[in-house]
Amino acid sequence: MATKNNQSKANDDFTKYFESNFKIKVNNHNLFDQALTHNSYANEKKKPYTYQRLEFLGDAILQKHMSLYFYKNLPKIDEGKLTKERSNAVREETLASVTKQIGLNRFIRLGNGEEASGGREKPSILADVFESTTAAIYLDNEDNNPDEVIKKWLKETLIKYISEPEYLDSIRDYKSELQELLQAENRNDLQYVVKSQKSVENNNIEYIVDVKLDNQTFGEGKGYSKQHAEQEAAKNCLNKLRVK
Repeated sequence: MATKNNQSKANDDFTKYFESNFKIKVNNHNLFDQALTHNSYANEKKKPYTYQRLEFLGDAILQKHMSLYFYKNLPKIDEGKLTKERSNAVREETLASVTKQIGLNRFIRLGNGEEASGGREKPSILADVFESTTAAIYLDNEDNNPDEVIKKWLKETLIKYISEPEYLDSIRDYKSELQELLQAENRNDLQYVVKSQKSVENNNIEYIVDVKLDNQTFGEGKGYSKQHAEQEAAKNCLNKLRVK
């Protein structure tokens, strides 16, 4: 009985959060229950479902709607750049950031082990849940013009986020910018050196990378991936070179 009461309260809390923030009615609670259920929780609680099938559908829905969004809003951009815009918008890092920004991660159902290992902050899980929730919204509104409801959902979440400076900065390719600047000056002495890597909270690994020109350090970057740390180092190097 206690488990059922806890489940009912969780559903009520989610419904209140979702309907008040996005003005989208929750009709089928089971769909959203499934959309928020990680396989670790399903295994522990003997649930017959996880969010994975909904994630599959949500990915396709996002591809469709973001393709239409960029096609209509960027009329002078060619297909190659449109593809890049869409890829950046629906990539794991972006969807994970949106999920955290809107507070959806608070409602993900994780097993005890996954929770303890920092699963509520893992970008892969956060991105999956944004996709599965998108699919749940679509299916929950199949008789109520689902594409219009999805447009409303994305306008308040993903599309709002990709208009913010934080996102625009995250998709800049500072390494390419630095490479182009150095090539224009006929320099080929660029190196990225991993200064250190260490385990930090939630089983993440933090990388510290130096960018060197002629064996001198011109920038340092930190990140939970080597690529992210290199981008941060390149950004700091560019800032230093442009001040000179």
